[in-house]
Formats: sequence, C-alpha cells, structure tokens
Amino acid sequence: MADIVFRPEGFKEATSSLEGSRELILTRMNQMLRRVGQLLVPALKAKTPVGASHHLRNYTVFSIRGMAEDMIMEVRQSAQSDTGYFYGMAVIGGTRPHFPPYRKLIPWVQAVLGVTGKKATSVAFLVARKISEVGTQPNPYPTQVLNENIAAIQGIVDQEGVSLSAELWKPRRG
Repeated sequence: MADIVFRPEGFKEATSSLEGSRELILTRMNQMLRRVGQLLVPALKAKTPVGASHHLRNYTVFSIRGMAEDMIMEVRQSAQSDTGYFYGMAVIGGTRPHFPPYRKLIPWVQAVLGVTGKKATSVAFLVARKISEVGTQPNPYPTQVLNENIAAIQGIVDQEGVSLSAELWKPRRG
C-alpha cells in the first residue's frame, strides 16, 4: 500500500500537565488529523498516476487509527491487482526487472499510449520485455504531495493549536 502517516507528538505531555483538559486536547487532535486528511486525500489523488484503471487514485482514503495519545492519521492507497498485490508501492518505489504478464498491460497500452486492436497486444509485449530488462522507474508522488502541502499542514496545526490554547485558557465558570 502507498501510505502517508502523520503522527503528532507532545500531546501526552500536554494532557498530563494540563489537568482536566485531556478530552478537549484529544478531541482537537482528532479534528486536526481529520483536517490534514481532508487536505491530503484530494492532493494525493491529483498527483496519482492514472494508468489504465484509475484504481490507485480511486482507492485513496484517510483514516485515524489508535486511541488517545497514540492517534495517527494515515492516508492510504490500497488498490490491489487481481492477485492481491498492493501495487501502489511498485508505482512509488519502482520495480526490479521482471517479466509482467503482457496481457495485463494491454488496457494500460490502450489507455495511456492510445494504441488499439492487435497492435496493442504487440506493444504490450514490447513494454513487458522492456520491464524485464530495466524494471520500472520510481514515482515518488506522495513525497511531492507532502512537500507541496507542508505549509498548509503547518497552518492547520497552528490554527488548531491557537484555538485549543484559547479554549484551555478562557476563564471557567464555577
């Protein structure tokens, strides 16, 4: 799977030093993680290579895992091949030389290269042969997405921090 993991730190210390604020801090942390996920999913989809099926793009979601101070937000691309292989990692990291089933490349040849008919089969075989010689090149698009959105992510963290601070320090009615 192709994943982006966002793991905030320092909340354990904050919740232990600000007595009675644990629920508020954890709620705001969850909101912050959701906002980051809502930012990253469309950005990642926009940079995801389309290929023949759009599956990798269409299987892009975020989830928040863990409990309390161990929450992490993960953006996952979980598209699988017919054999159950999570092929996002091959797109991101590239592959070593191997001979893929050329018939599986025919839809890609048609969609990406625009070749149809019997010629698509021949071109798919040639592509498979080339992959058997050199593998496939890596496409580090998740890293590009993070680098392009780091300021926006920091902005979300800052906004939530300011909002949380204001909530924590406002006078309490007793």
